[in-house]
Amino acid sequence: SFDGYALQDLLIQKWGAPLDIDFQTVSSSSVVYCTVMPVAFGTRKCRHESELDYLMHLQGVVEILHRYGNLDLFLHFVRTTKKVPRVGTDSVPFRMELTEEQIQTITGQ
Repeated sequence: SFDGYALQDLLIQKWGAPLDIDFQTVSSSSVVYCTVMPVAFGTRKCRHESELDYLMHLQGVVEILHRYGNLDLFLHFVRTTKKVPRVGTDSVPFRMELTEEQIQTITGQ
């Protein structure tokens, strides 16, 4: 099964670095993004204190995507997107496919 290690490998294979991923919401709409951030593990701006912390975070990302039926969609998106995360300018957002109920559960609204 796909796990945090496999996600790290995919990020390195696609963009050449172990990039960070975060979930983001847009306050004006009921949309949740799983976003590849232009920050690599081990760099000064990285929020993870250790490789274990980073891998545990990626495992959590995989589990959330799986729980909401978006893992395969996200993996396909990463493999096929032409977008490139660039420091200071661009992240690579994936819009999750969620029901209104799932969005309310995630955002607490």
